[in-house]
Amino acid sequence: MKILVAEYASALGLGGTCELEGRAMLYALAESFERAGHSVIYPTSGPTIAAGQPVFLRGHEDFEKLPASARADAGLLMAPDELQPHLLKVLEESTVNLGCSPEAARLCADKLLSTERLKDAGVPVAEIVPGPEPCEKGCHRYVIKPRSGCGSEGVRITSTARAGQNEIVTRYYEGLHLSASFIVGQDSFLPLTINRQLIEFEGDGMGYEGSEVPYPTPRADEIWEAVRKAAAALGLRGYAGIDFVLGDQARVVDVNARPTTSIIGIAKVMRESLGELILQASFGGMPERVHVDGIWSFRKKELSRI
Repeated sequence: MKILVAEYASALGLGGTCELEGRAMLYALAESFERAGHSVIYPTSGPTIAAGQPVFLRGHEDFEKLPASARADAGLLMAPDELQPHLLKVLEESTVNLGCSPEAARLCADKLLSTERLKDAGVPVAEIVPGPEPCEKGCHRYVIKPRSGCGSEGVRITSTARAGQNEIVTRYYEGLHLSASFIVGQDSFLPLTINRQLIEFEGDGMGYEGSEVPYPTPRADEIWEAVRKAAAALGLRGYAGIDFVLGDQARVVDVNARPTTSIIGIAKVMRESLGELILQASFGGMPERVHVDGIWSFRKKELSRI
């Protein structure tokens, strides 16, 4: 099969660690599809990777037109949350979409609506706080974050539950920062790995710095139960990732309806081909479990050397 792997940050040359993460993810996927015997094309603003065939772009308009001209049998898209729904719709007009539907991507991009949907489905979450609360026995702590945004960008921890425009406030929970990576097929669910997120706190801010893949935990069954419920409630499909804080419960704090940075580590430790599993989610034949050997850690600042 001919597969289009379209990663927005590297294709448009957005710079910084965002582009480094994107290119590392692009390589992990392209190499995986090729290793499984498929041909791969990918858009780029100039830099190339050691897998697949590049298609050189001049800007966003070329990125949006690429699915129609690529004549690919299937496509996988990774783009900022606010662009993902529209670009997925464009992709589906020309080929098989190996990722989430535009509707699911739109729901997950809205942290307020997706959190409410998960809570209604009985999934533990970091609850939305609608406004300031009285301090009865000491002050409360909150997380303020953009209503739509990637990862830890713009996230801050505060004792004041006052959000700005296009921000939301959730309750703060102490715990271990983890993510779960998985693939959802038409009638199947495949757990991949639970990962530890390397988070650095500075002042009232926090930032994602990398991952340890996988992370062994005796509470894996609890986490996967929450993931299955969340995936069904949000209508996820293909590869997706969910971020948790593991404390009194495994509480969902973010949902990524697309490939996540953890695939960089998963591609290093999983025996199966990540690309082939993603194809099987759409076309059938996905196994019940995967085989993982060892642990692989990475930090964002190291990605240029991967």
